[in-house]
This record gives sequence, structure tokens and C-alpha cells, in this order.
Amino acid sequence: MQANVYPWHGELWGNWQQLLGQDRLHHAVLLSAPKGSGKLALAAMLAKTVLCKNGVVEPCGVCHSCKLFDADTHPDFHWLKPESEGKQLGVDAVRAGNQYAWETSQLGGERVILVQNADRMGEAAANALLKTLEEPPSHCHFILLSESIDNMLPTVVSRCNKWKPKLPEESIVKRWVEGELFDSVPLQVIRINRGAPLAAKAFIEEGSAVKHQAVVDAFVAFVTNRQGLFTLTDLLTKFQREGLNWLSFLLLDVVKTQQGSQEAIVHCDALTSLQQIAKTVPLAKVMSQLMALNRLKAELAKHTGLNSELLLSRWLSAFNE
Repeated sequence: MQANVYPWHGELWGNWQQLLGQDRLHHAVLLSAPKGSGKLALAAMLAKTVLCKNGVVEPCGVCHSCKLFDADTHPDFHWLKPESEGKQLGVDAVRAGNQYAWETSQLGGERVILVQNADRMGEAAANALLKTLEEPPSHCHFILLSESIDNMLPTVVSRCNKWKPKLPEESIVKRWVEGELFDSVPLQVIRINRGAPLAAKAFIEEGSAVKHQAVVDAFVAFVTNRQGLFTLTDLLTKFQREGLNWLSFLLLDVVKTQQGSQEAIVHCDALTSLQQIAKTVPLAKVMSQLMALNRLKAELAKHTGLNSELLLSRWLSAFNE
């Protein structure tokens, strides 16, 4: 697991270092930040420091503990995460973590349990974790990661020391991503990824920028020329979750354009396309289709066996009614 502090986490890391130096780090740290912000690397840095045999406010990097951590074989570090992307963190994993918490340290020091996707625990898992957080074992630290505290059991949140780092300004994110990729990056890529630097970098590296442009171009062609229904449906079926999120952003941008607002436009590099859609589709239709799209997204997420191609085609066809 990569353990490092990105530039935008410097202030928060400094606060943690101060607590470490004063031996005042809470037994349960809750770090809430968007996906792609680098919170896992920051949490790993904290875990590595707590476990280090020499360092107090930062890991020495050379002791036996640090080397084991870097090799992902540290016996006193336990990483609890869902079995696969999008799944809940199960109660069995949490119970295993609770058992680790009460075991004796194999290296004679601290123990750390990292709980990834703490906001995706089922009720049983959350209650199982709560019992351990209420009566924490000595020399054991929990680090909980979440994207949204609002989705967590309030009693679990109340037992933690909560931290929510600020994301850097989008101009700083843009420069960082461009520095990493040695290439210019459209500002809308940063905005599509909600200002999360690692998410924006991955968006380019994984080819999502090309997919996004294909969806936008096909959508503009469809709503302005009434052509390409099957092409667009095929693209949205292929890139379903991402594609529908992109169209949500796009339609919201169209609403803002029709209302004369330029504030917080996500597709800031596609203003011509926004104007084309805004002139072709009435505001009332854009609003109703945006609300229908959000309902469709929720329905497809809840019921995975639905005929998504048929539902997407129906939604798109409503633009012509």
C-alpha cells in the first residue's frame, strides 16, 4: 500500500503529526474525502507512522516494521475492505477486525486496523464495529475512511475523531495532473471528477476522457439533429454508470446556460455544445428529462437485472415527444 502525503494534505498531516508528538492521537480516526483525493495514501502514512519502531511523527522507513509495511506483510496492520468495487463492507470482515483488535501485537508495539469504505457498511457490520469503538482495546488504532459521513451510522461517527481535508483549488489540481501526465488537461476533466486530483489523473490515463467526449458528441447529435439513437444508446449501455453521470452534469449545465448562469459550469470546455442543446431543447423538457434521468440512475443501481438498453432508449426517445 502506498504511504505518502500529497501536497494538498500537508495541513491535515501537520495536525496529525502534532497529535502524534503529544501522544494524543485518538484511538479512532475518521477521514472523510472524495474518491480520488488520495485519502488511502494519507491513511497508510498515518498507519505506517503509528507502527514505526523509531519515528514518532513520521516513519523512519528503515526499521523492520516499516519494511514489513512497505511489503504489505505487517502482522499488526489489518486492512478491512469490501470484497469488490461497489460491494458493502460485510459483517464478517468487521468481526475479523474486532478479533485482530484484541490480539497481542506480534511485534510488541501498536496495532492498526484500517477500515476502507466505512460509509458502505451494512447495519450489522456498523453495530459490530461500534461495540469495539465504544470499549477500545489498548495500543490499537482504528482508521476509518469514507466518502460521506452522512451515510454512516451516527453512533459510529460520534466515537471517532473526524477529519475532512479541503480539496485544493481547481487550478492547483489542474497543474498537478498536468505535471504528472506531462500534458495539458481540459479544466472540465477536473470538474467532472469533483476536483479530486487522483480521480482526474486516472480519468485521462484510463481513456475516460475519450469515452466522455464520444458520449457528449453523440448526445448533441441526437438532440439537435434527431439522429443516432442507436449509437447513443449503445454508448450509454457500454459506459452505463459513468455515461449517465456525465449526462446528468451536461443537462444541469444546459439548465444553467438557459437561465443565463455561468456559475459552476462543469462542461466549461464544451460551451458550444451547451448552447446547441439549450437552443434546441426547451427548458421545461431539459428539467423533466434531468429528473427522469436521476430516477433512471437510481433504478438501474438498485435493480441490476433490468433491461438497461430498453430503459435508456425510452428515456432518450422522450426528447422527441
